[in-house]
Amino acid sequence: MLLTSGLRVEEVSELTTLDVVKRKLPDGQIYYLLHVKPSKCDRARVIPIGDGLGRVIAEIIGHIKTFYRTDAVPACDRRDYVAKAPLPTAPYLLQGVGHPSAMSIQTIRGRLTNLSLAGARHADGTPLRLLPQDCRRVFATEHLNNNNNPVHVIAALLGHASLDTVMIYAKLYPDTLIEGYRTAMRGLYTDVYDTDALRSPAVEEWKAFAAGSSLRDMGTHICALPTGEHCSRGLVCLGCHHAQPKKSAAPVFRRMIASHTRALDKARTRGEPAGQLAARELELDRLRSALHRAEELDDDVADAL
Repeated sequence: MLLTSGLRVEEVSELTTLDVVKRKLPDGQIYYLLHVKPSKCDRARVIPIGDGLGRVIAEIIGHIKTFYRTDAVPACDRRDYVAKAPLPTAPYLLQGVGHPSAMSIQTIRGRLTNLSLAGARHADGTPLRLLPQDCRRVFATEHLNNNNNPVHVIAALLGHASLDTVMIYAKLYPDTLIEGYRTAMRGLYTDVYDTDALRSPAVEEWKAFAAGSSLRDMGTHICALPTGEHCSRGLVCLGCHHAQPKKSAAPVFRRMIASHTRALDKARTRGEPAGQLAARELELDRLRSALHRAEELDDDVADAL
């Protein structure tokens, strides 16, 4: 819940099933929002419930109903230990065991401590202990560095009053951790899809595919999405598994790689934050991958493209 919402621990601990708000658009489409009660900045807010957060909430609700053998999440009492005052009786999402009871912030912190890796240490040698704030940092950093979300959107999701607070997350990870993360993700991808998924298609495969599709020519790529179909990436083709780079575009990719490499060198000289450097490096990786896929095409496949 902490990782998929980016909420503060006190905000998560006070969530109830009543905070899941259902809305209907004029075209009839249904969407859900999560109402977050005032906490640190003393302001309430609503955040959209995406697929990841929606699955987490559904899983929690299903677990509680199964555990207590009830048709709904049972209501229970809760106390605000900071304000030293009781909170309303409500169906809280994070509950304890034994009888319906809200899970305390101390319990949440303890659970995270138990999840900490044995023997893991900070750079200064002190033991590494997971804290609720770490989950919030991961949420912010992932959205800032990998999802290309605007800073003001992340600030609204996190409940920050200032954009300066969000920009702290752009500097969190040193280059070694970023590269380690990328290496791990590449390994996971090949474990699931096998390295065969990264090869360029054969002539027969392209002909069979093109026979039943109206493909889009993006100049440097052929897009496998049929003409007129919505592109969730906003036609940003680099790194997209729907896009096959064209052999004729190889010189263009080489010029782009040279330009991006010069820009990265200047950014390092200026001392840009690690998160921004990582974004530049990721773009270079995508360009190199596109060049490699374009160069490995034989002439027959290039003609088919």
